[in-house]
Amino acid sequence: MSKAPVIVWFRNDLRVADHPALSAAAATGAPVVALYVLDDVSAGRWVYGAASRWWLHGSLEALGRDVAALGGSLVLRRGAALEVVPALAAEIGAEAVYCSRAYEPWAAALERDLNARLEPRGVALRRFAGRLLHEPEAIRTQSGEPYRVYTPFWRAVLAAGQPRRPLPTPSRLAPLAKMPASERLADWRLTPSKPDWAGGLRAAWMPGEAGARRRLATILDRHIARYHEQRDVPSIEATSRLSPHLAFGEISPASVWHAARALEAREPGMARGVEVFLKELAWREFSAHL
Repeated sequence: MSKAPVIVWFRNDLRVADHPALSAAAATGAPVVALYVLDDVSAGRWVYGAASRWWLHGSLEALGRDVAALGGSLVLRRGAALEVVPALAAEIGAEAVYCSRAYEPWAAALERDLNARLEPRGVALRRFAGRLLHEPEAIRTQSGEPYRVYTPFWRAVLAAGQPRRPLPTPSRLAPLAKMPASERLADWRLTPSKPDWAGGLRAAWMPGEAGARRRLATILDRHIARYHEQRDVPSIEATSRLSPHLAFGEISPASVWHAARALEAREPGMARGVEVFLKELAWREFSAHL
């Protein structure tokens, strides 16, 4: 008897390496349907602006190629996720929806509402960690509250030990015999036409997982030794430029952390630059925990 399919609902986690939800879905042996929903409803005033939509286009192009290389296919749908995800689950007879946990208040509310829609239909919503080094519940003050001052927060992060080890890319995604229809990315018109103001973005950035890993390699290979001295000097290209890659989830913070620690272990003289670099990564974490 064939297994019912599993939907992996991609959000701000547009990668295939170190993706706990994707890895868990692949491990079931069930057919996996990768889904991205362009939801301009749920986010309210946090809906993507023009530059972010340009980035999203490139990131989804890259993700589509990466999913295809694993034997799968990325399904694109537009609309309110609260409507689109249950509709697709019913269309393909999915038994579960896997996703990465979100932390923004509106996104967390969406997860609760979506679970309320899916559960009565016999479809499980399973959330996985992956967007942070540590889940917010794991880093608390003695009174059980989130830290509100960064330095004690950083000490608590160090005291918590190393983040989890990054997961490898799944070797294969089991395909569904008949894949559901997908919208065309080009029809979403995420990139500018006339005037084309995105030339500078194209020259400076490479959206997607490969671009994220290239940026990480650049900062570790060229800039980490003096990162603590040069990161605040505007005339020097010494920052990581990883922020948009992390924001779209094209690389996980755990991957960044362990790559930096591995460099430090090989080259102890890099320790000061690595420490300051990881403290900058932890500022992102601090914001999410708050």
